[in-house]
Amino acid sequence: MINYLSELKVTSPLMLDDTLSLQIINKDNISPAYIRWMNDPEVVKYTEQRFVRTSVTDIKSYLQKMEDSPADILFGIYQKSSHIGTVKLGAINIWHKTAVLSYLIGAKDQWGKGIASRAISEMTEIGFSVLGLDKIIAGVYANNTASARVLEKNNFELEGIRKSQFIFENDRIDALLYGRRKLNG
Repeated sequence: MINYLSELKVTSPLMLDDTLSLQIINKDNISPAYIRWMNDPEVVKYTEQRFVRTSVTDIKSYLQKMEDSPADILFGIYQKSSHIGTVKLGAINIWHKTAVLSYLIGAKDQWGKGIASRAISEMTEIGFSVLGLDKIIAGVYANNTASARVLEKNNFELEGIRKSQFIFENDRIDALLYGRRKLNG
């Protein structure tokens, strides 16, 4: 099976603007900030990460898994030299030409600045133009309106709702399922 990360042959940061870039993140360049945000309840509020504590060992293991995976591409999002988030195309399916998009802006002082939108735009372009995907999907908690908005801004369409899929603050909430075809944008 193809290892998509090695196929991309990324040797330098993918610059999104003068200060914002996507860079390979691996077990040898874990920032202390990464560990902090993965354990910050406000940062992981709308993720399954909210149920666990994360150690440096956990992050190293996860990053090694991503590096070894033939079906996942994970980038760190960097503002100048500061690691502020992650963006991933995962579960890349060569037969159906699909992948699952996930993203997290961990640096709270960077929220609301359009960074997730720019990272999603770049990863979508990589998925469609470089990897030859036909469709990329993403899912969000129904009450995560900011995440839904950023997907819609990037031409993802609401394709479905899984009713009462998650427990959030002692209530059942829906999962919103988004998708974007190469054809529609």
